[in-house]
Amino acid sequence: MSQNHVSWTEINADMGKNSMQDIIGRVCERGGTITVCLYAINQYKEILETAGGHIADQAAARVNQAVRSMMGEDDYGFRLSRDEFVVLFQRSQRGVRERIEALRTELRDTGKEGENFCYGLVEVLPEHSITVEEILFLASGRMYEQKRRFHIFMNEQRRLEQGTLTADAGPFDYNADLLYDALVQSTDDYIYVCNMKTGIFRYTKKMVEEFELPGEVIENAAAVWGARVHENDRPAFLESNQEITDGRTSTHCVEYRARNRNGEWVWVRCRGHLEFDENGEPELFAGFITNMGKRNKIDHLTGLYNKLEFEETIQYLMENEPQPCFGVMALGIDDLKHINDLYGRIFGDEVIRIVSQRLQSLLPDYASLYRMDGDEFGIIVRGSDYENNTFEMERIYRTIRHAFGNQQEYEGKKYYCTLSAGCLVYPDHADNFENLIQYAGYTLEYSKRHGKKRCTFFSTDILRQRIRKLQMVEALRESVENDFVGFSLCYQPIVRAEDGKLAAIEALARWQNEQFGPVSPVEFVPLLEESGLIVRAGKWVLRSALHTCRAWVEQMPGLILNVNISFVQIQEPIFADTVRQELERAQFPPQNLVLELTESYFASGNPVIHKVFEEIRNQGIRVAMDDFGTGYSTLGLLKEAPADVVKIDRTFVKDIQNSTFDATFIRFIVALCHDVGIRVCLEGIETESEYQLVSRMGLDMIQGFLFSRPLPEQVFVEKYIKRTDYEKS
Repeated sequence: MSQNHVSWTEINADMGKNSMQDIIGRVCERGGTITVCLYAINQYKEILETAGGHIADQAAARVNQAVRSMMGEDDYGFRLSRDEFVVLFQRSQRGVRERIEALRTELRDTGKEGENFCYGLVEVLPEHSITVEEILFLASGRMYEQKRRFHIFMNEQRRLEQGTLTADAGPFDYNADLLYDALVQSTDDYIYVCNMKTGIFRYTKKMVEEFELPGEVIENAAAVWGARVHENDRPAFLESNQEITDGRTSTHCVEYRARNRNGEWVWVRCRGHLEFDENGEPELFAGFITNMGKRNKIDHLTGLYNKLEFEETIQYLMENEPQPCFGVMALGIDDLKHINDLYGRIFGDEVIRIVSQRLQSLLPDYASLYRMDGDEFGIIVRGSDYENNTFEMERIYRTIRHAFGNQQEYEGKKYYCTLSAGCLVYPDHADNFENLIQYAGYTLEYSKRHGKKRCTFFSTDILRQRIRKLQMVEALRESVENDFVGFSLCYQPIVRAEDGKLAAIEALARWQNEQFGPVSPVEFVPLLEESGLIVRAGKWVLRSALHTCRAWVEQMPGLILNVNISFVQIQEPIFADTVRQELERAQFPPQNLVLELTESYFASGNPVIHKVFEEIRNQGIRVAMDDFGTGYSTLGLLKEAPADVVKIDRTFVKDIQNSTFDATFIRFIVALCHDVGIRVCLEGIETESEYQLVSRMGLDMIQGFLFSRPLPEQVFVEKYIKRTDYEKS
């Protein structure tokens, strides 16, 4: 149905998006093609501010009228925002682009300000699976590429026309509170402030002298300061400034060369932050321009000094202070890997940058922040004695924990980001630089291993545990290299919920060593994963379990073998082939094998997992989601995850006799899983009363100490395989 007769101002954005979704669905269903065009009126904001809304809307109306002239009977358009419009053309992208370019040329030839536009196109084909928001996001990115080029051209034109100004522009006014909010998120040498309402900048006297600026208060600073920027770096400088001017970003970070008063080209880093008024309009932009004399000690991503400067500062304090005493805090982002898996590494880098800015704003004057490796930061706290340093670091961490206590959002993507800390004081905890840095890392690691989102101070116990860990990794490596000496398998029964009869078994790895004795899997399995030894150890577990259980399955054809796998194993390109080869080697029926992986990796949405599981399930093997309900689960996860079995975590059993929520949760998950063909196993049943309660909840299987703890092979055979009162089907 044609929408050309409708005034676009009468259709709000939500109505337009809903209609857009319907049209795309109908056209794609019949095999047609849609080209979505998002366009924005050039200089709309400038016309609005100088001539008023009526004139700006008239300019937009003339552009829209021109666009309407190329729309067909079934094309559709609506206003997305103040100066942005969307048109759905029922034709190919190539044809649309040719018509739009011809139209832009016609409008440009009129020479009237504002009567032109930038645009972005997205072609939607029937085979595409893409939402309206995703389409508009892609179109917006393409449109802003044109917009950036347009603004760079306009700024260059103004610079050439106006040249260099020679005097102060007059009084400067700004909101001091907003100025402070912006400045605390920046750092380094030359402070600058811009009143976004007037476009007037103020620079420090030091910067005026260093670069021979015409004064501290300057109009059209992009032209004045831009004239001092190296011609090869000027496009990046203007482009970054335009993003702030447009309000498309609130942070600014760009490096370029500028000519100083001696005619020399020096590298500078310009960082800043944009603050908005009560109406959401840009009001104040402020930050720092840093001389890059220490360029090799600046972290490119965050603008902070890096670990080289961190180490040099510590060395300086140790060697030059009369009675040196200071605190060192090692900070690490918790679960950044989960954020990377969920949204990609580029988004993860943005999280690191955002965290660095917020940390910088939270620290007192006597603490300095540094970017270390990966997701870690270092803080040096200058105090008078041990008690003072300890108190200040505790206070700083409480502030940090509070600031990062809630879910955050960036570019429409929500994430949860907490930080762990490891602290120590020089010289009380370490009397030399090497130990200071090493112990800080150990203490941070301890915080992350013991629950995360916590601050730990160094102790000799932490050092002993770290030494134990290093020694244990070497002992594990020796065991693996010597044909897995010390490793063994135990087997735990999984029973049918309705009658308690054997349905499946779970193979569980055990390890003991002459030095350490029997070691819990909770301790040695993470070490296998961190060291990469889990790939070889996991293969040994699978092979051993298949060979052992083959005879049991022959005796009991319906018996299922569950084997745990690690995410590290799945990332191996040949994992699916390895499983297939081991099945063939053991002559084990694939339909009797279930591979278990913890829920958190299903929730990550990692395409590697889905691809590998697809290959595995094509072999007839089934997949189980272990530890369901422990932190990442959503109802959507059950719909999307490639799981045949869900194992509800034991935490929902501990208080089930008193907790209405736990019982309701189990019943609900059972019903939901059964609706989509997923079997459900409940872990952690330890008492008869718990069993009596959950056996009426519709579960398929139950596992727990009530039936048996994990047993060595021979004990399991005597207790279960040789008995005749279990069904063998």
